[in-house]
Amino acid sequence: MKRFLLALSSALLVVLTVAGPVGAKEFGAIYANDAVYRTFGNPANVPDGTGTDPFATFTNSTNDDQLGVAAFAPGSATDHHGGRWAVYRATWTSGDASTLVTSWAELQGYVASGELSLVRDAAADFRCPVLGNPEPID
Repeated sequence: MKRFLLALSSALLVVLTVAGPVGAKEFGAIYANDAVYRTFGNPANVPDGTGTDPFATFTNSTNDDQLGVAAFAPGSATDHHGGRWAVYRATWTSGDASTLVTSWAELQGYVASGELSLVRDAAADFRCPVLGNPEPID
């Protein structure tokens, strides 16, 4: 019986060692509300054009610190839908491409002034949950 339990324990350890990396999540980061939030990839199916929360990526930013910018995050005053992102492409048109944009309100201000264009990319919609406990921007 001891041999059987030892063999079973060893087999379970091997399975957990192999299966562990498969279940690991890829973590990233985004800006929302002038803070940095951690995110993690999720293989959920999000059909084109069904994203609900605005998320912008920059096509021509020259700032190495520029991340995607989300309109909502945990703790936002308005409801968010758990990271079901409606993707937009932000392109600097007349503004300074090295400017760091860290909130949706700031991004909208640059769009209103004509310094940024914002174009919907429905084919890029995706799901990526945003984790709480944001970090201030240094």
